Amino acid sequence: MTPYNRALLVTLLTGGLSAAVSAQDASNNADAQEQAAESITVYGRQTEDSVKKIPQSVSVFSDESFNLVFADRVGDVLRLLPNIAPAGSSLDMFADNVLIRGFDAEQSTNGLGFTRTDHPTDTANVERIEVLKGPASVLYGQMEPGGTVNTVTKQPLPYFFAEAGLELGSDSRARTTLDVTGPINDSVRARLNLAYQESEDSTDNWDNERVFIAPNVTVDLSEKTNLTIEGSYSNNDWTAMQGGAPLEGSILPNPNGDYSKSFNVSADDSFTERDSQNTNIRLTHALTDKINARASYTYLKNEADWQEYAYWELNDDNRTVDRIIFAGQDTYKKDKNLILDINGEVDTGSLTHKFIVGLDHRKSEMSRPTQIYFIDSIDLYNPQYTALDLASADLARDRTTLQDGDVSAFFVQDRVTLMDSLHLMAGLRYIDSKQTQTTVNNASGSSSTDSISQTDWTSQLGVVYDLNKDMSIFANRSESFVPQQGTTSGSVPLDAEEGVQYEMGMRFNVGKLQANIAGFVITKDNIAIEDPLDDDFEVAEGKARSKGVELTLSGYVSPNLYMMAAYGYTDTEILRSDDDELVGNSFANVPLHTASLQSRYYIGSLPGLSVGGTLAYLGGRYGDDDNSFELPSHTRTDLTAAYEVNDSLQAEVLVSNVFDEGIYSPGSFDGVVREPGRTFKARVKYNF
Repeated sequence: MTPYNRALLVTLLTGGLSAAVSAQDASNNADAQEQAAESITVYGRQTEDSVKKIPQSVSVFSDESFNLVFADRVGDVLRLLPNIAPAGSSLDMFADNVLIRGFDAEQSTNGLGFTRTDHPTDTANVERIEVLKGPASVLYGQMEPGGTVNTVTKQPLPYFFAEAGLELGSDSRARTTLDVTGPINDSVRARLNLAYQESEDSTDNWDNERVFIAPNVTVDLSEKTNLTIEGSYSNNDWTAMQGGAPLEGSILPNPNGDYSKSFNVSADDSFTERDSQNTNIRLTHALTDKINARASYTYLKNEADWQEYAYWELNDDNRTVDRIIFAGQDTYKKDKNLILDINGEVDTGSLTHKFIVGLDHRKSEMSRPTQIYFIDSIDLYNPQYTALDLASADLARDRTTLQDGDVSAFFVQDRVTLMDSLHLMAGLRYIDSKQTQTTVNNASGSSSTDSISQTDWTSQLGVVYDLNKDMSIFANRSESFVPQQGTTSGSVPLDAEEGVQYEMGMRFNVGKLQANIAGFVITKDNIAIEDPLDDDFEVAEGKARSKGVELTLSGYVSPNLYMMAAYGYTDTEILRSDDDELVGNSFANVPLHTASLQSRYYIGSLPGLSVGGTLAYLGGRYGDDDNSFELPSHTRTDLTAAYEVNDSLQAEVLVSNVFDEGIYSPGSFDGVVREPGRTFKARVKYNF
């Protein structure tokens, strides 16, 4: 059975399940949906879980759902979530960074700690994407309160399977993929995913090239013991990365008129290269039929070199743009993460416990030598792109930042099932964190070192109550914990940032549709702000809050029509700051309203043919904490058609941003970035 005759979409939004399957199977899909709900790793860390019993909002997108948007990176899928906002642009290295419920989110792989890559994550080896809404420090340790984006990778199969893909599109886009898996012998299975991609853009001088390699070998050492060695290598090269351009002449009026959509502050001698090598070794042993022990070791290294032009400011003539060059050479980040845990189920009398208990240790180091140069200005309306000699440029800053971190933790989580309808959950983590940062002024040779050691407890509480087989309600309280560098004027280390979420929700079925609603309040305390008594120091007294609701409806409207709809409302407010004028303002880059609609229709009179589309609405949002300007709202429309030629060959076409909507993202330095307009893509896949 080909991919289009298998389940086409699994999307769990705010804890509810949406499953799309071939039209002929849709009417009998209830059992398949229930089975699919068991594959949630983001919440129990390593324990597969049932979403119906999770007292926190979860969204899950399967590999099949990527087809509807031709997703080649994780961020392409995340835009369908409610209460979501991109923190970066599709034209820079922050394309996967998102704000969830107003706050930053973290990324993990297979539930095994956070993955700190400096570039978008390719989807070539991604089986599904799981998003846990709100803080989860008990499960993952140090994190922002927005949520956790967990990518679950494709594992080796016990039978031979191979698929090759070729995709061509607008702006010289070309992407090739290969997925090969199968048994090597009775106890060894392997999988290899490859991807190569290159593309340009209507933006002047911009282009991107990506190479991705992901091998995976699984060995059955015995009937009870399994060893997996999994890795990935990602090489990402950009030329003239778009980091922002003036507001005036794009989203704000300029007396000289609007400047060209193709304008870029960068010439073609700018570059960014970001590579990562990731290796995970995990050993799992079944202690009993229901209890497993596991050891996991992950090594991740990111290396980067760049020399990028950046927008600095627009002069009074409203056409001359001052620029800088931000450069870094031989920068790197290394993370080593060891996790030891035991998880499973035990019964104590009439109670069933689903638990995980473990230890983890992360050691990290970073070296980041950077320079900033002031360089020649450029004409916004008649740009002359010429390469620059940095030897004659004005060096404004030359420094190296060195960081070392050492974090150890103990964690335990237990969920108790009472009377088959009531599920109580509690979790606790003890964190011992040590961090050191040294800043070196390379021009003068001077340096300063700032160290902090902190311990803390984080907790989570939750409850799920099944009103009947089609309806349940849930509530939770969960925490986040983020240590901060710096000291007060009394030489006391700053307290860690702490976030708390309170959430309540309901899940219920209406026929073959799943409806979900959740309300939340997240408060973040101890944000570093300027000390009112001594502006050379800081105090951990800032405070911010977001609150809102999420609603989703998903499933089959008819045997041939799948639909998923989502709406999010997020109201954010700065509660306490060192600037009284900021108090009461909304967060930067967080829209009040978001919405999405995705569907696919199988044309019964033409077997193998389906059409679909995606609408994604992002409301207007302020571009800075001063709320001095607003990024305009937009609705992006994508349309797709797919035809299954035979059991081996599928062909698909996609038109993105059909109506050429003006879409803007915040610049990575300043200003705004115009996102790509209407583009076309065509793809063929062949299964061997």
